[in-house]
Amino acid sequence: MPSFRRAALFIALVAAQFNESTAFTPVIQGQVAIAPSTSSTATAMKTKQAPETKDDDTMKNSYGEVSRQYRRTVYSHDDWVKHRSPDRFIRNLKSFSSSGVIKNLGKEVIATTGLAAALVGWNMIFGEYQDLMSITHNGPLHDTLIPVLSLPLAPFTLSSPSLGLLLGKSLCIDLFQNLIYTLHSLSVCLLA
Repeated sequence: MPSFRRAALFIALVAAQFNESTAFTPVIQGQVAIAPSTSSTATAMKTKQAPETKDDDTMKNSYGEVSRQYRRTVYSHDDWVKHRSPDRFIRNLKSFSSSGVIKNLGKEVIATTGLAAALVGWNMIFGEYQDLMSITHNGPLHDTLIPVLSLPLAPFTLSSPSLGLLLGKSLCIDLFQNLIYTLHSLSVCLLA
């Protein structure tokens, strides 16, 4: 099996040299090193500037990337006192609109919320809805040929056990650590 890996790596390297690929060449601070082609007599490697895309420019100018240089790596005692203060809830609510999370994820949250609200509105008009008293009513255009929009449940049903294991892993680890701590504390108390 190791010889097969070596042969596959050798074939990939040879193919990269024939196609002037940059996949196996080093990157030198914003520059991509280009291997000379087989027809070239030059032995030195040529370099060209890596092209910048529009996505890179918008990523560099986003709030999260600009504010990253001002983030602290050390949390001092005064910061902890401010963090635990009784008026932190009011302070956090006042600064909600200037939050970095809101600035970074605002567009995605607005798009998702808008789509969900439009879908609920559509289904209320063309399907059925329940009022606050849990009474089901037909929508104004319930008997038309326009369908109610919904997703099939099969993908969610099939993926829920795996997702539950993935998300529940950290919770299980925390519960296990708490159990070990409790058993250790209990054994210390019983032996003392």
